Amino acid sequence: MEKFTWTVKFIVDETWVADGFELTEELAKDMIQNQIPYSFEEETSIKIIETPKHSDILKAQGYTNNTSK
Repeated sequence: MEKFTWTVKFIVDETWVADGFELTEELAKDMIQNQIPYSFEEETSIKIIETPKHSDILKAQGYTNNTSK
């Protein structure tokens, strides 16, 4: 069966990341399947093309020393 591709760019405010949001392929797939609950597991797949730097995520979440100069 033919497959169709959508390339999606998620843009979220730093407060989302600080609160723990980090988009993974599993989370994105769950989001899609919640919107189309009648789909079968093998009918959808997710491939994240690019993510923010992990160090930037950790900084936003308060896990790194923000006072270094």
